[in-house]
Amino acid sequence: MDHYLRFVNCVQALRRRTEALTIAMGGALGVAADPLPHQLASARRVLSDTDVRHLLSDEVGLGKTVQALMIVNALRWQYPKHRTMIIAPDNLLAQWQEECWIRGHVMPALAGVASDEDAEKTSVLLARPRDLVRRQGEAERTVELDGSKFDLLVVDEPQTMPREIVQTISQAADSFRQVLVLSATPRLGDAVWRDLIMRMVEPVAAFRARFEDRAIGEVLADREVQAHSEEQADTSGKYLQFAATRRVIRNGRDGWGAYLPVRRNREVTIQPLAAERERHAIAAELLGNIDRSADMQGRPWTSVRALQRSARAARDVLTEIAGQGGALGQKAERARAASLEDPGDSRLEALLDLLSEEWQKNATRALIIVCGDNPTIDMLRTALPRYFPDLADRIGILRRPATAEIEAVTNLREVQETLAPFLDGSARLLLVGDWVQAGLNLHHAASRIVFYSMPWEMESIDQLIGRVDRLGSASRRERRQRQVRIWRLVHEGAQEAAIADVASRLGVFEAPLPPLSDDERKGMYEVLSQAAISGAAPAGLTKINPESTGLATSLQDLDPFTSQNAIADFESWQKLPVVQPAMLKRKEQGQIENSQGAMRSWLETITRSGDFEVGSKPDKQDPDFWFGTLWYYRLNGRGRPVYIPFTLPGTRAENWMSDHQPYIIHRARIPAPPRKTVVTDSGEDTGRPLHFLDHGSLLHDALVEGYIAEGQKTFGKAQSVIHSTVTLPEGHPAKGQPPTMVTVADFDPFPDEMLPLLWSPAAKAILATASSDAQREGLAADRLSLHFMARAVQRWVRFKVPAQLCKLASSETAGKWADVAPERIDAILGPLVFGTNVQCAKGRTPVRPLLRSEIMSAVRRQQTDAMNARIRELDDKARAIIYPLADSFQSRFAFHWREESRNRELVLERRKSAPIDAGPRELRLGQIAALERSLEMSRLCEQESANILSNFMATKRSPELVRPLTIVVAFAEQV
Repeated sequence: MDHYLRFVNCVQALRRRTEALTIAMGGALGVAADPLPHQLASARRVLSDTDVRHLLSDEVGLGKTVQALMIVNALRWQYPKHRTMIIAPDNLLAQWQEECWIRGHVMPALAGVASDEDAEKTSVLLARPRDLVRRQGEAERTVELDGSKFDLLVVDEPQTMPREIVQTISQAADSFRQVLVLSATPRLGDAVWRDLIMRMVEPVAAFRARFEDRAIGEVLADREVQAHSEEQADTSGKYLQFAATRRVIRNGRDGWGAYLPVRRNREVTIQPLAAERERHAIAAELLGNIDRSADMQGRPWTSVRALQRSARAARDVLTEIAGQGGALGQKAERARAASLEDPGDSRLEALLDLLSEEWQKNATRALIIVCGDNPTIDMLRTALPRYFPDLADRIGILRRPATAEIEAVTNLREVQETLAPFLDGSARLLLVGDWVQAGLNLHHAASRIVFYSMPWEMESIDQLIGRVDRLGSASRRERRQRQVRIWRLVHEGAQEAAIADVASRLGVFEAPLPPLSDDERKGMYEVLSQAAISGAAPAGLTKINPESTGLATSLQDLDPFTSQNAIADFESWQKLPVVQPAMLKRKEQGQIENSQGAMRSWLETITRSGDFEVGSKPDKQDPDFWFGTLWYYRLNGRGRPVYIPFTLPGTRAENWMSDHQPYIIHRARIPAPPRKTVVTDSGEDTGRPLHFLDHGSLLHDALVEGYIAEGQKTFGKAQSVIHSTVTLPEGHPAKGQPPTMVTVADFDPFPDEMLPLLWSPAAKAILATASSDAQREGLAADRLSLHFMARAVQRWVRFKVPAQLCKLASSETAGKWADVAPERIDAILGPLVFGTNVQCAKGRTPVRPLLRSEIMSAVRRQQTDAMNARIRELDDKARAIIYPLADSFQSRFAFHWREESRNRELVLERRKSAPIDAGPRELRLGQIAALERSLEMSRLCEQESANILSNFMATKRSPELVRPLTIVVAFAEQV
């Protein structure tokens, strides 16, 4: 075995773990996405808070799913047993399944499909809303919302779910220790929905509101009043403790400049044909006597919309009106006859000009055309190939499904199959109605959308544009200002032109819709109906505030989470030093690129060491797509078992095809659209999962933890020092280095060993008095909540204090020992020389020890003492950083438990004051005793939570937590 390269691999594993704690933000940035400032800021904000209970309310297309995966990845990296339940509408399940694996390293189980065993073991379980409730005549519900089995509850787009199901979720969220709600439009301006959503993220305040029969908004407002009487030097801490919006995160496009797509929209005004003018006139008469405050639903609105569209779409409506007789019926009959004689469409010519212009610039460009209804879709599908013959088999169609099918998984699969030709580039146009499912990511295929017909619902316009105005892949964003082009084709004087004008003045085409209250939404549709009836947009319209969440706070001025601060933090993050030795071939352009380059170099040293073998292969079904392969020796198969440092996940012995796992390490190599599997061998029936090799990946973390454990077993302080003679390739910077002893250890500012115990003696004493399993479960839930708060402290400390990889080395010349400079140590620990071909240093065991035992022991003792002193110094610096911030952070923990205790006091007092004859006396006394015990535990948790950080700062790190690795190396030049 090459002990030198084995030592290098162990040091690289420590380097990766140190990187996870610093540049990768506790593992959050191990997700396969190129982080943007707002995503990094949101993940840091959630992970460094005292509780993970937040609403992610970013505008459509800004990557809420990626942010959630960053948070999940960091929580699982910190605590490998962490489990997450995700509840999402049916139409988003496929996206979550795909994103969890491609970006988040987890193949989730689907409730109702996965076996009970798989559902029990999985770290991520996906559930549909209908799986959560039992309806009369239906089978038992598939999954139970159980906070004792899952740590984190993620609820995606709750406003699209039936209210009764959201009510069930909101109630069950009380038992989860962590909750994330994702919604661009959470309807916080509506009192009912605000109560449902905010109960998930502010359960203590929500309980008070229910107890006192008040709206949660009133309780949150009272809490803010309390803030004004509090004396706190840290204004941001006051915001995080008292503000109603402290756990509501909303990022819009304003303020992020070059980082996000830019919309370019244009209105094309068209002179209608005579027959089209006739139809618009009939529409105007239909609206003549309608109530201006109508909600634009039902008749005559559906008829009026149809009259704005193609002749084919208008015929049925004209026939119906003609059958009603009268002067309007006669007009409708003449218009119907005219539509048969001349079915022309003036917008078609404008569309042909637009397509010609776009395809002259880029012949492969794909566009989405919003047609409004099925007859218009059919008309364009027939007409367009007459002018562009190559479109004959290159037009995709997406129709609105029947209402009953919208939540069906089979329908979602059909939609994906329908879109496949458009997404893979074989179709150049996609014709849709006035609808498209949320969750469909079309930005990989198109950045152009044409409104041939206009939806009259602003939410539909928002969702349609949102399918292409999304964050692209890393390779796309290298150009930064990616443009999304939007055209709307409108007839001059038509009712639809007035609707389009209102939408434009409100800013709907320029930016996603913010959450609107019911009153705001009603007002918007009153304006739209007025415009349609009068034929013109009213004067004085202003843009909708894009940053509104529907929830106000009087502490807005104290909010530290501004876009300016986020960009400053992002720029500071970009300047963090690379953890050395990174063995980079060249200095890259950013943190992600440096991390990927260092990982690539480590894989090279792993191959050269003979521990595992790294290669590359093309996909058998797609030869243009290449990926890496990590080969390992089977336990009972051919190979060199004596050299195997540890086994990897998936290692099997049945055949040679089980001996490798495919991976990619570069975000820019993630195909668009992403793929979950690859076919590595001709004989495979199904593809192998394609790993993204980064923090949080089972394969990646097995390499890291395996080599760290191997390092302690072979090079740890309890082992004899290994000696190795290293042959250097030509050009290696360590040439001429005398015999050297190297010691390496990592510094984690808050290792797991320093977390407080789950059960303190006082807590055990309370538990011992519990008289039932239910009481014990309730007390255990309190302790787990406190434990998760301790892990929140751990994350916060790690964010504030950087982890470090500490290295010491001493070399001997003429019997004298001298310290080696840090950059020289990095050269010693970097075996690779880059050139036309990569060369690698090699080690071998010398015939006799390089140093006499007494000298070696003395030098090692000196280095061990120096390493202990270095880490003590880092500990002291950490406390100096944390000390000024500790009071504010600790006060937020105490505030939580103080409010929790107050709620329990109210319940206890109510039970005590209830009439004595209300139930059996023994039952009443038992309930009171249980409530008193619960209150006692809450008060104990309040006391202990306030001491988590102070106890950590007062505790000296045990020398046992310093685990140095040591090797002695001598160098020889290549012959």
